[in-house]
Amino acid sequence: MNSTTVREGITDLEVPNPSSYTFQGQYAPFKAPVFYNPKMEFSRDLAVLALKAFAPTRESPLMVCDPLAGLGARGIRYAKEVPNVSRVMMGDLNSEALPVIRRNASLNGVEPLVEVFEKDANLLLTAHAEPGRRFDFIDLDPFGPPSPFIDSAVRALKNRGILAITATDTAPLCGVHAKACIRKYGAIPLHTDFCHEAGLRIMIATAVREALKYDLAAEALLSYSVDHYFRSYLKLTLGAKRADASASMLGYIASCAACGWRASYPFTAPLPTSCARCGGAVLRGGPMWLGPLSSGQFIEQLMSQGTESLNTAVRIRKMLATLLSENDLPPSYYVIDNICSRLKRDVPALEDVLDAVRSKGFASSPTHFHPKAIKTTAPISVIEDTVSSI
Repeated sequence: MNSTTVREGITDLEVPNPSSYTFQGQYAPFKAPVFYNPKMEFSRDLAVLALKAFAPTRESPLMVCDPLAGLGARGIRYAKEVPNVSRVMMGDLNSEALPVIRRNASLNGVEPLVEVFEKDANLLLTAHAEPGRRFDFIDLDPFGPPSPFIDSAVRALKNRGILAITATDTAPLCGVHAKACIRKYGAIPLHTDFCHEAGLRIMIATAVREALKYDLAAEALLSYSVDHYFRSYLKLTLGAKRADASASMLGYIASCAACGWRASYPFTAPLPTSCARCGGAVLRGGPMWLGPLSSGQFIEQLMSQGTESLNTAVRIRKMLATLLSENDLPPSYYVIDNICSRLKRDVPALEDVLDAVRSKGFASSPTHFHPKAIKTTAPISVIEDTVSSI
């Protein structure tokens, strides 16, 4: 492999030389002999912060697994940058990846903490499903859907451990390829203006449903949609009653493309066949997670940590602030440009809309899902009246 060295956080990584593996003039990770995506540095930076925040909650040093390791960027960074990590187990089926992982471990002085296996991810996780061999933190970061690996990961996770999952197949989850979403996630997607949130919630629900089989409740500590992927950190806790409470957070969203109305429905509730507002046809998506996408307390813990060494620190601080502001608001968001287009109105400034909606007694916030959208407790009728009067 023609390689170069980059620094993420305080970790040095041997990676494919971008100038040697290109497609249409740009670096193409799939062209390199060992997978590395520099655009995921933001995700890896946040993952390091998340593991640092989680570590003090455990009584013993952390056992971590990265079963889809590539060249080991995530696992090596966990070993190097999170003080309470005692062991990082990494696996990959690409035989060319293993020596690169080992060189990266040596480059950062963490060889005693790292174990590397040329092994299928499910086999690696299943081999650690029995008590005493399980992990505190498992990071599923596949190229495509995480669904083929979730069951194995759930069984290999300790009680009150964290399962971090990434989905890069956003087109199926956003309803562009609905049949693929049904096959891979067992859910009907919504191809709407709030499809990114619906897709993220479908991904989370898939993991929650796998956990419920083992009486494990899920709490979403941090979830977001950026760039080309969805990401969530789920804390899984054993207990049938807790699992029942977690199951109650599953459900569906009905949405009307004609007038913009939408509503959430519990898993066991009857679903509407027509729009409650205009009587038109509705789209129904789910099952999906209808609970909070993140924990406000966990976000505040992340915000309290130092980010000086992170190349994406400015973006992280902005993202966390937005996630915190929107976290307690109900599912879905409203794209103001689309509403104004339907009403044939000029588009007002987003802050003016937020202020006006708040003045009417409704909670409202910008959202990280879309730069021209708001999350709010206000119904669509109030939002339409608001943009029409500004």
